[in-house]
Amino acid sequence: MVKINLLPIKSELRRKALIEHAVLLVLCVTLVFILSWFVQASVNSQKHQLQQEITQTKLEIKKLTAEAGEIEKFKKQKQELERKLDIITDLNTKKSGPVEVLDQLSLIIPEKAWITSLKNTGNSLSLDGVAVDNPTIATFMKKLQASPYFDNVELVLAQRQGEYHRFTITCKIKLPA
Repeated sequence: MVKINLLPIKSELRRKALIEHAVLLVLCVTLVFILSWFVQASVNSQKHQLQQEITQTKLEIKKLTAEAGEIEKFKKQKQELERKLDIITDLNTKKSGPVEVLDQLSLIIPEKAWITSLKNTGNSLSLDGVAVDNPTIATFMKKLQASPYFDNVELVLAQRQGEYHRFTITCKIKLPA
């Protein structure tokens, strides 16, 4: 005997499968939305952190730029002070230089010679004088050449005048360091 099942099992199975698929689809869509929300929240959080870092970096750049400006200002002040110190040192050298030159000259002049005129122009020196004889003038020139204060010693004039010899010597003044 043939049995016929008149109950709508296939349609009910289809309906159950359709409901299961729909529920599964809703769960998957919900899961995708939740996952995308987490990803978006993570990206927004990273974006916010990067913006804060950029802001902090810009503030630090402004601060460092201000400090660099101050450093440049201090460097300029240092250069100005060094320039002033160099000028002061140069002035002190020039102040004591003529005294040292005249002192050295007084030590060099032989006993038989006299300086009648002394002209200083810049670092050039012109000496006019009188000596007893020519060897005294030669000794005076040798002592001038040997001195660390005088350079390029030249006899311009040597002339006999009565019992004395007139002379003119030019040289360059050289201050030792």
